[in-house]
Amino acid sequence: METTNPQQLRLRRLVLLTWLMVTFFYFYLSWDYIRVTSSDKRFGEYLEYIVQLAGTERRPPKEVRTLILVKADELGLPVTQDQVAISGVGQTLAVDLTYDVNVEFPGLERVLYKKNFQHTIRYHQPR
Repeated sequence: METTNPQQLRLRRLVLLTWLMVTFFYFYLSWDYIRVTSSDKRFGEYLEYIVQLAGTERRPPKEVRTLILVKADELGLPVTQDQVAISGVGQTLAVDLTYDVNVEFPGLERVLYKKNFQHTIRYHQPR
């Protein structure tokens, strides 16, 4: 049976610890990216729905903006009032929206990646 000296044992533990940290970092970033992308997909579907509803019911732009901001807050997306551009009313209703989401390093709160999302939704006649 082979015996390992204490220095080799420490080195193996250090390598194992390093791999565990790299794995944690990778899965954290992957999870954060998937979470943000999934939230944006749901937000995009909601935008499509709200533009069609507001266009059909001729809702005022202020009400549409409020509904959009409430949904963004519910999904944890950093959308502000000035990022929501609404033009037209009724059948000419259009919403343009651009926002960034920061993916941060866990524990350090340093931005590693900034994901940009853009939505341009126009009212269209129901089929």
